[in-house]
Amino acid sequence: MRISLQSNLNLLLTLAIVAMVTFWILQFSSPKATNEPVVAIATSDRVARTTPLDTAPLAGLFGASSSGTSSPSQIKLVGVIAQGGKGHGVALLSISGRPAKAFRVGETVDGDMTLASVNAGYIVLDQSDGLLEISLPERAPPAGINPVQ
Repeated sequence: MRISLQSNLNLLLTLAIVAMVTFWILQFSSPKATNEPVVAIATSDRVARTTPLDTAPLAGLFGASSSGTSSPSQIKLVGVIAQGGKGHGVALLSISGRPAKAFRVGETVDGDMTLASVNAGYIVLDQSDGLLEISLPERAPPAGINPVQ
């Protein structure tokens, strides 16, 4: 009887250890649930900005810095980051030959001129006498690449 009692205890302890190890392996390998509920943010809603956007790092990506004021004929579109087909995004504008500065949709570019929309190849500026569309300039292909004719 002593042998069967000892073997039963060994079996019971082995099962307890296996159950405990299995429990902890499952605890450490399972994805962690958060206590905060997940809330979907509608993409069509615009969040009001209370502080201005620091666009200096973005302008640095395009080799630009800050700038100032001028007329529509002296504004050159350097680059765009458009948000899908919604007209939202950031445009890099060079004004009066100065280094380019980044502007978000709705920001004042110069005087009464504001950035109305940003699209893949052009932007629209809203000024007192109407809308002005500025397109990205055509770029030549890199050296060694011949366009197909």
